[in-house]
Amino acid sequence: MFDHVVSSVEARHAPDPAAMYAAGNLATAVRRLAERLDTVARDLHAGDDLTVSERGLLLALRQGGEQTIPQLAVRRGATRQYVQQALGPLAARGLVEWRVNPRHRRSRLAVLSPTGAAAARRVMAREGRLMERVAATLPREQALAATAALAAIEMVLAPALAAALAAETASGAGTGAAATRA
Repeated sequence: MFDHVVSSVEARHAPDPAAMYAAGNLATAVRRLAERLDTVARDLHAGDDLTVSERGLLLALRQGGEQTIPQLAVRRGATRQYVQQALGPLAARGLVEWRVNPRHRRSRLAVLSPTGAAAARRVMAREGRLMERVAATLPREQALAATAALAAIEMVLAPALAAALAAETASGAGTGAAATRA
């Protein structure tokens, strides 16, 4: 799936084995961290009975305001079908409401209900306390450098992810690895 991205990068730059090794180590560390963050998020938000995906959607709506399913899918790096399935339980529990989209009749707007906004605030407060502990051990410069490195990797991978999501959407699958990122 990522072959065309890798080929275009290789065509522009001769690969440096040490840099490739370091990038591989970084990818492994990111995967481990993602798994740990998923576990921490599940434990941290167990009282609100939120999945990691639901937590992400609540925060995306809190930060971005009312959004369509396609807008949320792009923001979350997931398929529309996956986002719609993840929003269903939130709407059923009264955390998300649907509004008419004046710009597009068939594409409703998802918005946090007052209960959903309160849940998002609780999520942010708990995560804020956790990030205070992280910040106490991680110098700002290191956090900024890590963020920049991850952004650079994401820029290389973005075209491949977009192509994979488009292929899943076109096939109607919406259940592959890319869909699980929401």
